[in-house]
Amino acid sequence: MHIKLLGSGQEVGKSCVVVKEGKSSLMLDCGVKLYPEPPTYPRVEDVDALILSHAHLDHSGAVPLLYRKNKLPAFMNDVTFELAMLLIKDSMKVAKKQGYGTPFGKKDVKRLVKATKIVNYYKKFSVSGLKCSLYPSGHIPGSGSVMIHGSKKVFYTSDIQTIESHLLNPCVLPPKADVLIIESTYSYKNHPKRDLEEKKLVAAVEEALAREEVALIPVFAVGRAQEILLILHDYANKISLDGMAKTASDIIMSYPRYLKDSNKLKKVLRKVKFVRSEKDREDALKRNPIIISSAGMLGGGPAINYLRRIRKRPESKVLFCGFLVEESPGRNLIETKIFKTAEEQFDVHCDLRQFELSAHADRNSLFKIIEKTKPETVICVHGEHCEDFAKEIAEQFGINAFAPRDGETVRV
Repeated sequence: MHIKLLGSGQEVGKSCVVVKEGKSSLMLDCGVKLYPEPPTYPRVEDVDALILSHAHLDHSGAVPLLYRKNKLPAFMNDVTFELAMLLIKDSMKVAKKQGYGTPFGKKDVKRLVKATKIVNYYKKFSVSGLKCSLYPSGHIPGSGSVMIHGSKKVFYTSDIQTIESHLLNPCVLPPKADVLIIESTYSYKNHPKRDLEEKKLVAAVEEALAREEVALIPVFAVGRAQEILLILHDYANKISLDGMAKTASDIIMSYPRYLKDSNKLKKVLRKVKFVRSEKDREDALKRNPIIISSAGMLGGGPAINYLRRIRKRPESKVLFCGFLVEESPGRNLIETKIFKTAEEQFDVHCDLRQFELSAHADRNSLFKIIEKTKPETVICVHGEHCEDFAKEIAEQFGINAFAPRDGETVRV
């Protein structure tokens, strides 16, 4: 069995892993790396089928590349399909607006839609002689880790979280895997206690409200927006929900079985103000000043519109609650207090803060995943510290651990 990385080798983004055994070949995810701009895509290869773990663009954004020539089946669950279509189509619009374009077109997306096969968690399906199944990964609604049964049991965590959130239950792990392909986003650090981070976020929001100022919370539309809504449920009538987060929330609510408590989210969504026009944005700043809006790294979306309006108000707050990729506008803003894109640049005088409410497993949790699955071989992907992590795994567990670069193959 051979495992080849086409993307996510020693970096976050562009996830794309190929598993080969005999004449069978299976691709796990096919994502784009958005930063630094322009976006970069994996060099895809011919395979028998694709399994998409979840909808985030760094895992799904390059999938249409496979359909320029091929008609291979694409396996995913129903909510992942809808959310991925939402994000992929939006990414095409953004890329066109920015002048980059995408290496695929609308016809390729249509071929992907026709090729999609819906599978449920734990339901085994066959791909060219390999038996596969999805396990809940606890990352976003519908996210899954992939188990492959060939000559060896291969478990691909994709993005995974071992603790419960307000939105989701924690991941489910198999009792045993021969080969573990593990995400390594936070392999170098542990998260602070989640309840304390949530209290800090609530306190910052309360501080803004007490001063009759705005609390702008840029969010990833899928997963993070809904989690923040649940954390701030007591302030729902002060919340404005804008951008793709509105549409993503509608899709997610159509699939309540993927959520820990869908009724609680439904109650919050009934109370928040949905922003649908420019006039709504003006009103939101005065009447519903907790602004939850995409995009999470300020790479686009209405969040930038709000930032322009409040940038000179030192008592207004910009509150980041997710991972900020190096060289993203959000990361640069936190580090320099300057918002900068290819189109514009301006100083921001607001109170800028970042809270660690990650949907990724931290260092201790990643080690626990290894302990529970008892692999003989570990392949570290999707992280900026993969090499160090692989060395630590080899030393601590006495097993083979690798941190391949893009284009490299590990034989297991």
